[in-house]
Amino acid sequence: MKHTDSISSIQLAVIIASTIIGVSLLGLPRFIAAEVGEAAILASIVGILISLISVIAITLLARKFREHTIIGCNRLLLGKYFGNLFNYMIVIVFIVIMGLEVRQFAEVLATGLLPNTPIEISIFIMIIICALVGYSNVSTFTYIHFFYLPFLIIPMFFFLFALEDIETYHLLPILGHNLSVKQFLSGAIIMTQVITNYFVIAMLIPYIKDYENCVKNGIWGFFLGALAILYCIVVSLGVFGAKELQEMYSPILSLSRIIQIPGEVLSRIDAIILITWIFAVFTTLLSYYFVIVRGTAELFRTDKYSFITVLMIPVIFVFALIPNNVYEIYEYASKITFVGLFLFIILPVCLLIIGHFRKRTGVQ
Repeated sequence: MKHTDSISSIQLAVIIASTIIGVSLLGLPRFIAAEVGEAAILASIVGILISLISVIAITLLARKFREHTIIGCNRLLLGKYFGNLFNYMIVIVFIVIMGLEVRQFAEVLATGLLPNTPIEISIFIMIIICALVGYSNVSTFTYIHFFYLPFLIIPMFFFLFALEDIETYHLLPILGHNLSVKQFLSGAIIMTQVITNYFVIAMLIPYIKDYENCVKNGIWGFFLGALAILYCIVVSLGVFGAKELQEMYSPILSLSRIIQIPGEVLSRIDAIILITWIFAVFTTLLSYYFVIVRGTAELFRTDKYSFITVLMIPVIFVFALIPNNVYEIYEYASKITFVGLFLFIILPVCLLIIGHFRKRTGVQ
């Protein structure tokens, strides 16, 4: 099948970066600090490097199996039955993750911006906005990510004004206090779980124009998004310290409230950061919806994207309402993303190895 629309490897990098900077950004420093304390920075770096393995594997798959998405690669290399089993798991995991993250978005919105608005309204509106985009054309999906990336990156420069408030003793010791290897890896895995949403690129393989550059540019895009998150973790940990971070619901918002711009040009930095975060939520959820719609369509060998898009609205809405409170959201998210680690990291690596030994190729 010859695809009518296509993307460049640079656009692929943009999609990776804008997808990684997403829903969990506001509260991530708290969760990592709660797990490993002052070792949050080193644990985050290890988590980034673990995820990098998957990015390299997926982009290498893209170069070898140019006519297949991850759905097609599973069928080609694992056979119809085992391949489809993993394909169904991928779609289901993304449905659940999107439901939980859109609920998390609604909870934060109710706390910081719309306290009198029922969370059901916020959930429904965000799902509808994602559904209205349309998924029949990959180029449109790509242009949206390309448009919003500057709005996600540029406001982070405001955190430069908080550097003077960093206390170096908050960052030491870099290995934490009496951490076991298991505890340290748990903190690293939290970082890995948060940024594995770059897996959306596995559904874009057949649309890449310049395959020779997709690995290099994919890595650059990954580091752009991952380092933006690491930057926020370093600044928030340095300003507040590990113990204080654990008491905060949204450390990044708290950090933005103490920033003072010289000359008081802007008095509400937290409002700007919250608006930026809404853009980040949209691009991340948009990637989830893309995997859900396009993955389901490929599973059932149909191009009725509009029908699938509408069908998934109530499904995702129901999953978003399952948790009773914020703590259950994080508990469910932790469990489902742990399952996702196998699908998003181990599976692409295994497919690459199997493809090498079976000498199969997606190029016809």
